[in-house]
Amino acid sequence: MLPDLIEACAGELSRTDRRIADHLLEHMEDVPFLRAAEIAERLGVSAASVTRFAQRLGFDGYPRLQDAVRADLRSVLAPPRVPAGEDGSRYARVWDREMRNLEALRELPDDVLDGAARMIAEAGTVWVLGGRASESAAAALAFSLARVRDGVRSVDSSALHDYQPLLDLGPSDLLVALTFRRYTRSTAQIGRMFATRGVPILLITDDGSPSLAHDAKLVLRVSGRAPGGLPSMTAATSLGLALTLGVVGHVGSERLDAGERLSRDMEIFEG
Repeated sequence: MLPDLIEACAGELSRTDRRIADHLLEHMEDVPFLRAAEIAERLGVSAASVTRFAQRLGFDGYPRLQDAVRADLRSVLAPPRVPAGEDGSRYARVWDREMRNLEALRELPDDVLDGAARMIAEAGTVWVLGGRASESAAAALAFSLARVRDGVRSVDSSALHDYQPLLDLGPSDLLVALTFRRYTRSTAQIGRMFATRGVPILLITDDGSPSLAHDAKLVLRVSGRAPGGLPSMTAATSLGLALTLGVVGHVGSERLDAGERLSRDMEIFEG
């Protein structure tokens, strides 16, 4: 694994190599998604330095280092080699990571969250966008927002080929976009389409550098780390619930209450 390779080559690493090594070890679960240029930008070094670091560890280049880390992460959930009866959970690392992702939400200031909720509450139409990994969290957010306010619409990559739904976009609308590594080009392209029409953007993302962050009026960063290299949407989904409740604080619960009454009248739910 990467920590072992770094330790074995410790005597050959330069000061720059050491900085790169520390960064990769700290963000191990993100390595499969971190581009060499992104690491270089964060650390103030050249992309060539990242490539040379990977070569010192015995790889042909940084992409091969990523492949090795990806393979290690995929083995995380392999059956544990512990005798029957001994303490140990095959999934404990997953729960621990998820708890840390949720705990990190406490670092988001209340005034920032309330500002985001106010943006959603006061917008004419709220468009919710999420691609690939973030699609499920975006769908959950659109569903919950539609229960507490009107004018909530989902948008996806089809907007790149069918502009008809976007003809009436304007500055009174709001785009809530979710994007997590690896950031999809379609999300960035759609976001720019909204930005050129004067639509403010509320971006929910991780601690990376998606291009859409440059166009966003407000960026909320949450952790999407998970063992195995797959992004976790737990924190993003929880944030969506918190924002929805924040919107209720601005618009009231009339729509939510009306929906509950209607569901009872229509006997939608069992029991």
